[in-house]
Amino acid sequence: MAQPGRGLGVPDALGGLFDEVGVVVLAALTQLGDVWFMSVLAGGLYLASTRPGNPLARRRGAFVLALPIVYVVTVPALKGVFALPRPPDAGVAATISWLPSLLTPVFENAATAEGYGFPSGHALGTTLVWGGVALATDYRTWRFRLGVAGAAVVAVSFSRLALGVHYLVDVIAGVAIGAVLLLALYWFADRGTDPGRALLVAVAIGLVGVLNGISFDSVAAFGVAAGAWFAWYALVDRAPATPRTSAMAAVSVVTLALAGVLFLALYVSVPPTPVTAIGSAVAAAAIVAAPDLGERVVSAVSSGRDHTRTG
Repeated sequence: MAQPGRGLGVPDALGGLFDEVGVVVLAALTQLGDVWFMSVLAGGLYLASTRPGNPLARRRGAFVLALPIVYVVTVPALKGVFALPRPPDAGVAATISWLPSLLTPVFENAATAEGYGFPSGHALGTTLVWGGVALATDYRTWRFRLGVAGAAVVAVSFSRLALGVHYLVDVIAGVAIGAVLLLALYWFADRGTDPGRALLVAVAIGLVGVLNGISFDSVAAFGVAAGAWFAWYALVDRAPATPRTSAMAAVSVVTLALAGVLFLALYVSVPPTPVTAIGSAVAAAAIVAAPDLGERVVSAVSSGRDHTRTG
């Protein structure tokens, strides 16, 4: 059932403004708020925050890493509560005549959406994660970081409207909820220095999602939250590692990449529920503990070599 009142006429007004090239650009812009992109962004910043001599930066990096996890557990829960539909043609992609057939499925996936539409998950997630990056990092000035975050939120929100996958009210609500959630998490996590608290919030929300309905998405989201929270408290919280050599950093990067491959394998194969839960938890734990694993693996190998030489 269409609900044009939620759009206030904006999606209809934007629908005919863009040609084929414009629609492809919109589909690319909307990826700035997609969970895969924000996970890569947060994961990269998390690894970058492990530079030696600054454990506080590692904690703030972990806070940023927690934000896309909060995003993936929160959005399905909210959409299930409101259960409001998307615009009628949200699942229909525009025909791009010059697009190679190999890229057509990629474009269709980026330019369409299914399921409930309120609030906009992309608008909420972009506000939460990009806003969190602005709050928790110290790159250049606060105004510059806020400007970049604001530009990302505007670009993603506009792309969702222009692609016809959301109504205006969906996007406004997504931005508002994302901003409130970010500020609450930032305060609860002691200005981003206690990421374990943000991860604990993700576990609680994820558990509610599983209790509301067991599905691949809800189980995978809960597994990610639980694995990340456990790894932080069990392996990292008391003494966050700061890899001191290129070998340690390389092991950390490889660990992060392998965790990403595991996530992809789970997403493609959609295994039974127990496998989904365990696999998601292991992958998330590996990401959180990647810098610490890098330090421990290289240290263990070096100690073994030294022992062999002295023996």
